[in-house]
Amino acid sequence: MRTYTLYVVVDTLEEKQVNEVQSALSQLGNFHFSPIREQASLISCSEFYATMQCEKRTWEALIPQLNAYWTKDDETWLDYGYNTRMFHPHVYYLEIK
Repeated sequence: MRTYTLYVVVDTLEEKQVNEVQSALSQLGNFHFSPIREQASLISCSEFYATMQCEKRTWEALIPQLNAYWTKDDETWLDYGYNTRMFHPHVYYLEIK
């Protein structure tokens, strides 16, 4: 078992929309969320961390569901929602740490 962490930036400050993004993540796995806060360097964006403990093969199966173009063989997982399809349309930026 290993703990995996996602850094998620959402393109709004509206709590309802951020909660929808977290709900979409919860449908993909057993994530735990940090408190939501305003993203410091982007205008009108929120950020949070999502962590999940699971086996490596479970995580590898989840990766393509987060971002349409990621595979388990990629070396880095970070991308912007304006140039790829994310698991939710309000995700502006997503990074696996």
